[in-house]
Amino acid sequence: MPDIHPHPQADPLARLHALAVTEFRARAAAHEQDGTLPVENLQAVHRLGLLHGTVSRANGGLDGSLAGRDPGLYLQVLRTICHGDASTGHCYQVHNHALWILEALATPAQVERFLHPLVRRFSLAATVGSEPGRTNIYEFKTKARRVEGGWRVGGVKNFATNGPAADLIITFVAIDGIDDYFDNHLMLLLEPSMPGVTVTDDWYRPHGMRAARSSVIQLDDVFVPDLHVLGEPGAYPRGRWQGRFHLGFAANYLGTTEGLYDWFLEHARSRGRAANPLIQLRTGEMRIALDSARALFGQAIAAWRTEEVVEAELQSMSAKYAAARAAFELAQTVLRNAGATAQFDEHPLGRLVRDLETHVVHSGHDRTAQIIGQAALGQQFDSTQQR
Repeated sequence: MPDIHPHPQADPLARLHALAVTEFRARAAAHEQDGTLPVENLQAVHRLGLLHGTVSRANGGLDGSLAGRDPGLYLQVLRTICHGDASTGHCYQVHNHALWILEALATPAQVERFLHPLVRRFSLAATVGSEPGRTNIYEFKTKARRVEGGWRVGGVKNFATNGPAADLIITFVAIDGIDDYFDNHLMLLLEPSMPGVTVTDDWYRPHGMRAARSSVIQLDDVFVPDLHVLGEPGAYPRGRWQGRFHLGFAANYLGTTEGLYDWFLEHARSRGRAANPLIQLRTGEMRIALDSARALFGQAIAAWRTEEVVEAELQSMSAKYAAARAAFELAQTVLRNAGATAQFDEHPLGRLVRDLETHVVHSGHDRTAQIIGQAALGQQFDSTQQR
């Protein structure tokens, strides 16, 4: 696993780390205040050649997916970005998960029509399954009705991260008239310019992660041609794709927490508190918690090459949970020990804590632990579930 502070031969990652803790962190306060997508940060990632991390080298990417030639590289890029800004990291995460699915399931014609144009330039992609009132990640109220040459689609999707600037939105819907999600789950490649597609993020006002702009997408009798259908019906749940994305959340939590810890070290030294025995004790405790989370993270990445799929999913969920727990523990420790003025807006502490709180809750922290417990007790479980 690459070091969090990369060696000289990992020059793009080293430069990314420097940008993350300076420029990305400096811009984050304005993005949070204005509620704007961190496009400048993502463009900087693109200039370093790191934006399209999960795409194979044959198609112009880093080959850094869990199944790639450099497994988990995109996770290390994501983790590094989050040292400066978790919202930028999540935008990167969603973009790469979308490209990973697209390349894996696309026909040659779809690779040429959709993937290559995205990878050859700066672009943003999104995936969206979430809907208002949804109770199961694979079941949707948004319906697709078969017509000549394609599908007619109507419904509402939400939490489409990257939505305001997305060039392509992989949208999950259900085939009307079929009840079993293994047969009715359909992925559509939507472009914002399609008639009947309305993308808005006015509703998005969360406690944290404010710059990871996530849109509501209104679909009003949208015609989707057959070329825009990705994979066969049920390809997403049958392929257990959701289980491959646990580590994206783990990388975000871990990187954000590492950024918080590094900031605290600098803050304590600058305030002349490094010789304080209590500060030394708490710093040591935080380092131990981070080391434990890092170890599980690395182990989980390796599991995708050495273990069966379900075991790799469970180890990824353990890594995600451990990273989230370490994030909460470190946030509380820093808040108690950094001093009152550390919470002023001139410092990143408040934003980092808000981002962690919002993002951890979003991906179902307690549900993750429950599923791991179900597996350990021999009960029925689904390790692809995020919530």
